Amino acid sequence: MSEHKQKTHEDLMPKHPCPAFSMKHILTQSMADVVYDDREEPGDGYYWCQKTCTPIGPDDEMVTPKTCCPERSCYDGPRA
Repeated sequence: MSEHKQKTHEDLMPKHPCPAFSMKHILTQSMADVVYDDREEPGDGYYWCQKTCTPIGPDDEMVTPKTCCPERSCYDGPRA
């Protein structure tokens, strides 16, 4: 019997998301929930920026787990 770790929403999150990044799954579910499909981003696709309260960030770009990163001008999280 092989040991296969089940993928969770937390596993799909980038290492350093912007602190202003938010998603419905964080508020209504557990990030430890197992992902049973082949999605590449966590949650159910409902993402928003806490600075703008919309799915568009202050830099007029879409909010997603992978794009809310240190390369964006509006990012205010830890920088590597």
